[in-house]
Amino acid sequence: MNIGIDGNEANSKTRVGVGWYAFHLLTELNRQNVDDHYFIYLKSPPLSDLPPENKNWHYIVFGPKFLWTKIALPLRLIFFSNKLDLLYSPSHYSPLSFSVPTMPTIHDIGYLKYKNQFTKKDLYQLVNWTQDSIKKAKHIIAVSQFTKNELINTYQIPGDKISVIYNGVGTPLPVSSKDSQKILNKFNIHHPYFLSVGTLKPNKNYPFLIRSFSSFLKHQDSKDSTYQLVIAGKRGWLFDEIDKLIQKQGLGSKVIFTDYISEEEKWALYQNAISLVIPSTYEGFGIPAIESQKTGTPVIASDIPSLREVLNSSALYINPEKSSTLISAFQKMIDQKFRQKLIEKSKFQANKFTWENSAKNLILLFHQKFGAKNV
Repeated sequence: MNIGIDGNEANSKTRVGVGWYAFHLLTELNRQNVDDHYFIYLKSPPLSDLPPENKNWHYIVFGPKFLWTKIALPLRLIFFSNKLDLLYSPSHYSPLSFSVPTMPTIHDIGYLKYKNQFTKKDLYQLVNWTQDSIKKAKHIIAVSQFTKNELINTYQIPGDKISVIYNGVGTPLPVSSKDSQKILNKFNIHHPYFLSVGTLKPNKNYPFLIRSFSSFLKHQDSKDSTYQLVIAGKRGWLFDEIDKLIQKQGLGSKVIFTDYISEEEKWALYQNAISLVIPSTYEGFGIPAIESQKTGTPVIASDIPSLREVLNSSALYINPEKSSTLISAFQKMIDQKFRQKLIEKSKFQANKFTWENSAKNLILLFHQKFGAKNV
């Protein structure tokens, strides 16, 4: 087969979310599939950490960069399609191509529920470009059954047009005790801490998290026990509101914001936390939960369909609208016996999600839906 891929999400120096998803899948596709031919379309030269070119793996760089998905890529496919069997996109956006069948990946449709967390330009693209991609696609990938169900209900798509391929999570980066301590010192983390990972935006429910954490601290009987809350991720448009909340609650240095973190910093923060906390009101999958579990750090998670699907019985669930449930979860997690039982469940669940499995299922799907022969 000749398989085209929009590789731009993977070709970013500061990858987040979909960027890491695309990078890991491209890496695994290159490693696993030595029979098919891949043509990776880019608007900038490939970064050095992307898979090297070989007889089956080719990078094709072209412009113009402006509206690349809408103009440059469709024109390229019309005049130089390399006789592609399909054009796969790791993101929501596929070109409106009439010469090559397309397959986008839908990670979630939270933009329809949380419109205020996007700029007008980004929201317009998410709503309209995603809808165009879905309508023109021969097949669609959803990263969870929850997302598939939302697509079916929102866009009235037949279920057999959507396949669920779960996200993977890589092997945790080993970080020495010495390096971990340097990282903790860098962020002024000097006490046992709870961790939350993700950009500051409404669905992450951070004001709820901070108010609940403040109440948890007030419930502690021992004056010697001090805990911190670390929020690792880009400072979004909610930061000013959250900063005022912290001042009002008198939390000061008890709540730490790291802003963007490196891979080494991310894994060190996971490894040394009491627990990861995901108090979200909406998620498409929840990769940080599995990343945390792979380091042996248990998870407190909102009881919402997507997280239930991914975590099963391996997490401690809360109601993201009731602080009392999160305060209780904080208290349970500082009990070492309880925490250890959850860690054992967590490791088993986390091992189900690997990029190797994701890529393997993706290759099978390529052949089943676009190949001349089933495999």
